[in-house]
Amino acid sequence: MSPSVSPRFFSEKEVANHCTKNSCWVLTGTRIYDVTGFLRMHPGGEALILSRSGNDISPEMEGPPHRHSENARRWMEQYYIGELDTDGSADETQTVRERRKTQ
Repeated sequence: MSPSVSPRFFSEKEVANHCTKNSCWVLTGTRIYDVTGFLRMHPGGEALILSRSGNDISPEMEGPPHRHSENARRWMEQYYIGELDTDGSADETQTVRERRKTQ
């Protein structure tokens, strides 16, 4: 996602709905990534990601069995799609600009 584009917000329920080979999302903290296109390229195999889809993978990124490299973290940014709606104010996906208008 381009830095000039406002991130979209998704509910935990929406993130949890994306847990298949055809639509696989993961979280790191509040950041959401659509890693569907990366599944087949993951060095550890797609099953590792699929088993954690819809969830926060921060512990797995830190290890064990190994800590993911800074390069892996940079690579992941190309799959960034938005942020987790932590305050529950958005029922649907919403940009920062849209959220500010309603507040």
